Amino acid sequence: MPPRARSIIAVAALLAAACGGTAGDESAGTVPPTSLAATTTAPATSTTTTRTDTTSATAASKSNIATSTTDTAPATTTSTSTTAPATSTTTASTTTKTVPPTAAEGLGDSFYPFLGNGGYDALHYEIDLDVDPAANTISALTSITAQATEDLEAFNLDLLGLEVHSVAVDGVQAEFRRSGHELTVQPASPLAANSQFEAAVSYSGSPEAIDDPGVPFAKMGWLHRDGVIYTLGEPSGSMTWFPSNNHPTDKATYEIQITVPEGVTAASNGLLVDETTSDGKTAYTWRMDDPMATYLAAVYVGDFERIDHGPLYDGGPIIRDYVPRDASPDVAQALSVTPDVIAFLEERLGPYPFDAYGTIVMPFQLGLALENQTLSIHGPATIGPGIIAHEAAHQWLGNSVSPDDWSEIWVNEGFATYLHLMFETEHFEGDFNDTMTQVHAWLSSEGIGPPKGIEIQDLFGATVYYRGAATLHALRLHTNDDTFYKILRTHYDRSAGGTTNTDEFLGIVDEFAGPEAVDLVESWLYDEAVPAFP
Repeated sequence: MPPRARSIIAVAALLAAACGGTAGDESAGTVPPTSLAATTTAPATSTTTTRTDTTSATAASKSNIATSTTDTAPATTTSTSTTAPATSTTTASTTTKTVPPTAAEGLGDSFYPFLGNGGYDALHYEIDLDVDPAANTISALTSITAQATEDLEAFNLDLLGLEVHSVAVDGVQAEFRRSGHELTVQPASPLAANSQFEAAVSYSGSPEAIDDPGVPFAKMGWLHRDGVIYTLGEPSGSMTWFPSNNHPTDKATYEIQITVPEGVTAASNGLLVDETTSDGKTAYTWRMDDPMATYLAAVYVGDFERIDHGPLYDGGPIIRDYVPRDASPDVAQALSVTPDVIAFLEERLGPYPFDAYGTIVMPFQLGLALENQTLSIHGPATIGPGIIAHEAAHQWLGNSVSPDDWSEIWVNEGFATYLHLMFETEHFEGDFNDTMTQVHAWLSSEGIGPPKGIEIQDLFGATVYYRGAATLHALRLHTNDDTFYKILRTHYDRSAGGTTNTDEFLGIVDEFAGPEAVDLVESWLYDEAVPAFP
C-alpha cells in the first residue's frame, strides 16, 4: 500500500483527539467530516442581471470559471453565541394572549427530545432573507406550508433568538408566544385534521451561534467570520435562522431567497433559479425540490466565485463549486475529483438523488466539513479525495436517507465513512482489505465501543465513524460483494426521501443474508468488545 493510503488510518487517532469531529489536514490523513450543521457597499446605480441553473446539457459551460457578480466581502463582525440545544432557555419576549395547549412540544428524540413538534407535517418552506453582512443582521419572512395531522388549536415551531414581529396563519394574524426555542402559534380559528395551512412568520435580528451538546468541538447555527456568513445546522443549529419543525423525520421542499449587497455572493441548497440585481442589492433564489431535513438547509454569503462544470452526464446532476475569489488554483484542482466521486458512488448506490452537487470552500479552516444538501461546506484542510467522497456519500446516506432519531447517527456516518475509505484507497491505488485491517487494529487497540452505545457527546466520535464502517466491512466479508451491494442498495432505495433506523437495516440484512448475518452485525453494533472480522 502506498504511504498515502496508509495515512488513511491516522485519521482515527486525530478523530479521537477532536472529540469525533471531522477536522484537520486531510492530506495528512485527517478525520472525515462530521455530519452536522455550522457558520459572509453597493454602488448607487441600478442594474439587473439574471442567471439560473438548469439540468440541460447546454445550459452551463463545462470546466470553466463562470463570471460572477461577487466582490470584496465586508469587514468581520464576531458572532455572539449561546448554549441552545433542544432544552435551551433563551427567550425572546412578545406580549400576547395566553395560548391554549398545543400538540406535542418535541418529538421525543433520544438525544434531543424537545426538538421538532407534533400535530402537523411540514411540506414546503419559503424563506426570504434580507442579509446585512457587515452588521450580521437579517430581516426575514418564512412561510411554511403544512398539513395538520390532528385537530389543532395551536402548534409549535422551533426558533431560537431573533425578534418575531408577527405570525399569520392562512393570511390571518395569529397570537403567539415564545419560550426558549419554542414559538407557539394560536391561529384565529382551529385547524382541522388533514387540512393544509400556511404559517408566515416575520422576524429580524442578529442570528447567533450556539453550543450544541452533540458537537462539543464547534459552534453551530448561524456563524459570521472574516466577512463570511455560513450555517451549520446538524443537529440543532437551523433554528437559529428560520422557524421550522426541526427534526429529520419531517422533511420538506424549500425555496430560499437571499438578498445581499450587490457584489456579494449568496448560495444555498438545490438549483439557483433566479439572480436579480436592482437598487444596489442582489437577490439569489435557490430551490430544493426534493425532500430535505431542516439541519441540511444552508446559507452562504461572502466573496465567492462560482466554478461551473455543467451536468455530470446528459440528464445528470449539475456540478458546481464555490471558492473564495482569491483562492489558489490548487483549490479548484482539488475539487476536480468530484465527478469521479459521484461516478464511483452511483455505481454502488444508484443514481445521484438530487439536481446538483458541489462544494463551497471557506477562506479559513473550519475544523470540520458538513454535507449540507447539494452544496457541502469545507475548509481548505478537508478538500482531499477522502473527505470530498465522505460528504458526497452523505447525499445518498444521510441526506436522501436520514436517521429517524439522532441516536441512529451511525446510519449516516458509518456508511459514509466506509464509502469514503473505499474511494480514497482506490484513488491512491491501495489495498482495501489492508486498509480495513488497519482500521480494525486501531479499533481494538483503542477499545472503541459500539455505535449503538453512544452518549450525546459521542454523536460524531470514532465509534460512529470507524466502528460503523467496520460493521459494514464485517458484513461484506461474511457475505460476498454481490449480496453486500444488494443490501446497501436496498437500504437506500427503500428509504430514499425519508428516514431509516438500525432495525430497518437489520431487516434488510436478514432478508438477503439470513439470521447469522444479523447476529454478526448486531455484535458489531451492540457488543462492547470489538469483534473479529469473519
